[in-house]
Order: sequence, then C-alpha cells, then structure tokens
Amino acid sequence: MKNLLLFIFIPSYIFSQDPNIITTFEFGTKPLKINELDVTLEYIDESPSPDYFATNFSLEQSESVNYFSIGFMQDNFKEKFLMGLKADMFFKQMFGFNLDFSVGYLINANEKFKFGPKVDVTLFGIANKNIGKLENNTGYIQVNDTEFYDDEVKVSFQNIWFGLKPSLFAMFKPTSALHIFANVGYSLNASLVNIGFSGEGAVENENTSASENLDAENLTFIITHPSGVEDPKKEAKFGFNGLNFSLGVGINFNQLKK
Repeated sequence: MKNLLLFIFIPSYIFSQDPNIITTFEFGTKPLKINELDVTLEYIDESPSPDYFATNFSLEQSESVNYFSIGFMQDNFKEKFLMGLKADMFFKQMFGFNLDFSVGYLINANEKFKFGPKVDVTLFGIANKNIGKLENNTGYIQVNDTEFYDDEVKVSFQNIWFGLKPSLFAMFKPTSALHIFANVGYSLNASLVNIGFSGEGAVENENTSASENLDAENLTFIITHPSGVEDPKKEAKFGFNGLNFSLGVGINFNQLKK
C-alpha cells in the first residue's frame, strides 16, 4: 500500500510543476458486479516437499462501487485536446485499483466552460481479496517458477481487468487555478480471475508475487453456495461493464502561486 501511494503521489507532484498540468481529485461510481458465493479452496505448492493450504471464503453480491482517484491532466494539448493519467481506488470487500490513460477532444463553449468526448483506457486493474496465508514448513514454497522463502506467504483471490471507458466530459473553470469537471460514460472491460501469492522471494527482504489459474491441477476451487454451478471460474469472475459517472476538481498549483 505504501509503494502504491508513492507511485500515485510522486508523479502527480512532479507533473504539477508544469504550468499547463492540472492535478485532479475525483469521486465517482462505477460497475462492480459480484455474485454472492461461498467458496472452498485447496492448494498444494510445487516444491519438492509440498505445503498444503485450505480455506473457505465468501463473496457478497455487488452491482457498483464508489471510488476515489488522483491524477493529472493537460486540457489544452494542441489547443483542443485533453490528455491525462489517473489511478482509481476503491474499498468494498477488498482493495481495488486501476490505472487509466485518458484522451479527449474539447469544445470551448466560452472562456470558462469546455465539453467533449473522452476515452479512458484502463491499462491495468486489480481487485484483491486476502483469503489467508500458506505456511512454509519445508524450506520454500514454489508457485510455478517463483520460489518464496517467507515463513508465511499471503494468498489472495484476484480479479484483473483492462478495457475502455468512452464518456462525455465537461469542465468549468471558475478561476485560473480551479477546475470543476464531470464524466458520464460506459465501461467496456475484459477480465480474468486467479489466485495470487505474495511474500519474500529468493532475494532477502525483497517481495515477489505469483499467480495460479483456477484450472491448475494442484488447485481445487469449489463453489459450495449456490449449489450446482457448472463453471466456477465464470461464476467467480467480476463484471466491470456498465454506466459510470464522476465529479472532480482539478488544481493548477502553479496558478495558485501567482
């Protein structure tokens, strides 16, 4: 979490020094479709002396999630275009994060108001639910080609996604330093689900991670509720498609100094 915050705030601070860059803070609602499930998971690692992990966990039904984002954008790129980069974060049953690159075309209605189409490209998104720890009793734990030497390796249920969010964007500029903006759009995403592992790797004090597909021979993923699920992998996959909207503020810190 600490590294993630540094990844977000340091670039925002650096780019905010450019006179044309606006630092953005955004609140919104977007789809997060989760089926209500009770799951039993069993896993045996691939080291010469395997360790065994078993747990039960549940997912609560969900249709949407509120999120917060921080980023930066330039609203006068070649006079008519918008470009930006932002990181969305949410907490609902688990921690979720996605990194978006934005491009748009702006129409100047007057000196204080602009609007136009915008597309956010989700370069990477992950929703991560911690479900337990795999104890190391035999020297090291191996997940595919990755070796862990921690006493305990964190295990998580993960959904990873990427996609597009076309939207209508509008921005009001009451002062040279302050911008107020809104988005209304639709998310189109592809996603996959797996089991994640994280802990200390072969290099001391250096964390590493690995993932295992739900179809792996050494992993058992059973949905106990509801009963009769024919495709557990499909049922456990989150949905991110649908309407989204947000409100935000942008600050040009260079203009505040004047």
